[in-house]
Amino acid sequence: LATDATVSSPVGQYTITASQGTLVSNNYSFTYATGKLSVTKAAIIVKADDKNRPYGSSNPVLTVSYSGFVNGETLATSGLIGNIQLSTTSTAGSNTGVYPITVVQGTLASANYSFAFVSGKISIGKSVITVTAVNKSRLYGDVNPQWSVVYTGFKNGETLISSGITGSPAITTDADLFSPAGTYPIKVGIGSLLSDKYIFQFTEGSLLVEKVPVVVRVDNKSKVYGSANPTWTVTYEGLKNGETIS
Repeated sequence: LATDATVSSPVGQYTITASQGTLVSNNYSFTYATGKLSVTKAAIIVKADDKNRPYGSSNPVLTVSYSGFVNGETLATSGLIGNIQLSTTSTAGSNTGVYPITVVQGTLASANYSFAFVSGKISIGKSVITVTAVNKSRLYGDVNPQWSVVYTGFKNGETLISSGITGSPAITTDADLFSPAGTYPIKVGIGSLLSDKYIFQFTEGSLLVEKVPVVVRVDNKSKVYGSANPTWTVTYEGLKNGETIS
């Protein structure tokens, strides 16, 4: 039995011929009728590639992967023509979560391959919000000012009010009433902040403790004409924290 079809033969029908070979019989003679070999399309799997992006960003370029080529062929050498169609329900305004990427045949065609399509998914993760402590200043001996922070990185035109963020950050400093003049870090932490669309990163601010202006007032004096000047003295005004000149 023989046929002209080989591993590389395209899809189609090929004749199977029979010849006597070693076939013998005392009582029979033989005639031979041909058969046929049907070469059918091999199956190619077209899978939408999974993607990731942060909330508020544009969708990445959607792509697919092909598997199942035979005879050492690749997409470039397989003879596939046309294009598949990819779509997703994910948009720039979509909340965090997982959304399907669907793939359909579109104009994709091949003489030697059939197609099976497998959906993918796009995972939308949280975007980053930077919470920065606002720099502050005060005089030595004064209570610390009211702390505040600035939020940056909102997406889709959102603001702190419309973003759905709840809670507030924890803001601390090591400076107190008795801390000497100088610069101290204002530290920011997660506190009670919560969001289903954003994660938080924190940037410290600084508290500048400035010197207090002290008034050095010369005390009034008097003396009798012709006598030596009295000892001069001064009074210090503006000292903090119950301090005295000593």
